[in-house]
Amino acid sequence: MKKCKSCKAEIPSDAKKCSHCGTDQRGWFRRHLILTGLLVLFIIVIAGAIAGSGGSDKSTSQSTAQTTSAETKPVEPMKITARELADDFDSNQVAAESKWKDKRVEFSAEITNITDTGLSFSRVASKEFSLAQISCRIKDKSQLLSLKNGQTVTVKGIVGSQTIGVIDVSDCEVIK
Repeated sequence: MKKCKSCKAEIPSDAKKCSHCGTDQRGWFRRHLILTGLLVLFIIVIAGAIAGSGGSDKSTSQSTAQTTSAETKPVEPMKITARELADDFDSNQVAAESKWKDKRVEFSAEITNITDTGLSFSRVASKEFSLAQISCRIKDKSQLLSLKNGQTVTVKGIVGSQTIGVIDVSDCEVIK
C-alpha cells in the first residue's frame, strides 16, 4: 500500500489513479510519453551536433601542411593574376573554392585600401560591374607602413573562401 500524492488516502501500490480523488499517480515522464520521446530525441540531436563540431580545425591543418614540406621548406606559390582569381570566383564560387581554397598563390594588383588587418584589392575582375575584391590579411604589419593606395604590389598568401564578394587570402606577405 502507498499514499495518494494528492489526498494522502491509502491506495494499492500498483494503482495508476487514486480510487478516492482520481489523481494520476504516475510520474511526469510516464504521464507524458510523447513529450518524453521528443525531449529524448532533442537531446540526442544536440549531443550529435556538439560531437560533430568538436573536430580539429581542418583549414588550419591544411594550411600548415601546404606551407611546409617534410624538410620545413616553404611551398612555392602558384603565380596567377588577380583577375584570374576574381573571374573564377565571379563565374562559380563553389568551383573556385574547390580549385583555389588552401592553395598558396602569388599575384600582383593595385591597392585600393590599407587597414590594420591588411590590404584590399578592388576592380580586379574583368566584368565591368563585378563586386569581387580580394582581401589580403598581412602577417607582418610593418610591411604596410611604406605602402600607399593606388600602388601596385605583389603579394603571396593562402586563398580561403569568398564571403559577400570578398575573396579572403590569409598569411599574406608583400613581395614587392
